[in-house]
Amino acid sequence: MNANRIIDMIVRQVMRRLINKGVDKGFDMAGRMGGQSDEPNRTKNGPRPSQNLKQAQRITRQMRRFTKF
Repeated sequence: MNANRIIDMIVRQVMRRLINKGVDKGFDMAGRMGGQSDEPNRTKNGPRPSQNLKQAQRITRQMRRFTKF
């Protein structure tokens, strides 16, 4: 194998790991916006569920805009 193929292989592995981490973080963040949490008194100190819903809808619209071909 030549050096170019080795470098390409390493770059692909690094990019795949970075993209997977980014996607996982995005799903975690979107899951936290759903309004469901482990803490029962979360609504007292945090944003209202309606605000979470509006924010999730806004992010969904943004994601749809970028995924259209």
